[in-house]
Amino acid sequence: QGNVVGGVDEFLGIPYAAPPVGDLRWRPPAAPASWSGTRHVTAFANSCAQPSRGIFAAPSNSEDCLYLNVFTPHGSDAAAKLPVMVWFYGGGLFSGESNDYDGSKLAQRGHVIVVTLNFRVGTLGFLSVPSLNNEGHPHVNYGIMDQQAALRWVKQNIASFGGDAGNVTIFGQSGGGTAVMANLQSPTAKGLFHRAINESGTHITVVTPEAELKAGEAFAKQAGCPDAAAACLRNLSIRQIFEHQAPVVHLVTEFPSADGTIITDDAPHAYRIGNFNHVPILTGLVQDEQSFFMPETQRGAPPLTADGYEKFLGSMGAAHKVALAQKYPMSKYESPSLAEIAVAQNFKACTAHLLDDAWTKYVPVFAYEFRDRTAPSYYPPTSFPMRAYHTAELLYLFPLFHGGQGTPHPLNAKQEKLSDLLVDYWTSFARNGVPTAKSGDLSSDAWTTYSAQSENIQYLELTGGHQHPGYGQMHDCSFWQDILPYK
Repeated sequence: QGNVVGGVDEFLGIPYAAPPVGDLRWRPPAAPASWSGTRHVTAFANSCAQPSRGIFAAPSNSEDCLYLNVFTPHGSDAAAKLPVMVWFYGGGLFSGESNDYDGSKLAQRGHVIVVTLNFRVGTLGFLSVPSLNNEGHPHVNYGIMDQQAALRWVKQNIASFGGDAGNVTIFGQSGGGTAVMANLQSPTAKGLFHRAINESGTHITVVTPEAELKAGEAFAKQAGCPDAAAACLRNLSIRQIFEHQAPVVHLVTEFPSADGTIITDDAPHAYRIGNFNHVPILTGLVQDEQSFFMPETQRGAPPLTADGYEKFLGSMGAAHKVALAQKYPMSKYESPSLAEIAVAQNFKACTAHLLDDAWTKYVPVFAYEFRDRTAPSYYPPTSFPMRAYHTAELLYLFPLFHGGQGTPHPLNAKQEKLSDLLVDYWTSFARNGVPTAKSGDLSSDAWTTYSAQSENIQYLELTGGHQHPGYGQMHDCSFWQDILPYK
């Protein structure tokens, strides 16, 4: 028994797996306990454990967190057989919570079922040490296993809510985009979804099992388990885990490492040779991704200096620093911050371009760039314009999204029309694999599949959706191909 809110039925806090506590910590998700009678699911459940208030979540000390939420058009029943969209939240796979994402507009306007879920993050979701790895169960990628457990729950139960278990789209942003890409290449996710939407997911750096193991052992030693024994690790307090998890979290943000079962190949190689689940893909970035990641927005630091810009260029490798400085001299930009944002956008766009070129050899790909530079910001004022920053499009899909620490801002009339367009694109893609616009106030070009020859993407703007060719050329990708770390 859930809530009726407007024209949407909400079922909040449904368990899809047993609480991963005690001896179930760092094990694959187990089946939840059954119940009889009516279960009232009218409030969000616990978010998964994470230490500090961040952009994507409020802090939580709870490991009892494997719950999901279902948003349906009011009165949907088993006869409806509506498309199902399953959301993975952002947060770099070290933070995030489902209760920031209101699926009501997608459900009501798009006439789909929306499922949001919590999954284990940080060290609790991605720890590698010999004692756990040798217990005889799938290991390391526990957070990805949680996502797949939720997808199996959807397959078994969503018909009762009016959903079509044979038409499931996974979608996610930032770290949730990383999760989409991980499931895209995971053999254990085969058949659990039928389309994929990747929003601002560009982290595909190869993290070797050896590096993951080294980080896990460093964490165990620092946390007070010098032999990394499973019993000692499972007896650690949440505070002990939080205080010492930095080595693991540093790698988690890059990409889940190959464990041999859940992830069996490095992402760049898997995509290049077609070793992934072949489903249609909708994928793209916002126009000014890096605004979100600047020192001012992440740490409340002073505005970036010229020295800070030089250090940023150096972070891409000492061998490339001179070429980058010549290609993108700071004198071309109004401030060091805007210089970094522009350079980082090319890096991220050329990563997206690499992915588009790889995937389109095997499956239909629809690529986009979100370009509303008037998007409301939930940040305090900054020395540079935020414009279309990382997460900006979330406000257009999930009403009043504002991150774990921000203030919600409503969209204005023009932005609401763009929101309608995004919802139409996302839900029509979920319905039949092709993003299409309803006839409305915005004029939009037909969104055609990406071609490596034309490099065509759809601009998502206040004036509508418009096709633009030459994505790689626009972002200097021939220059960037030797700088990108993805080989």
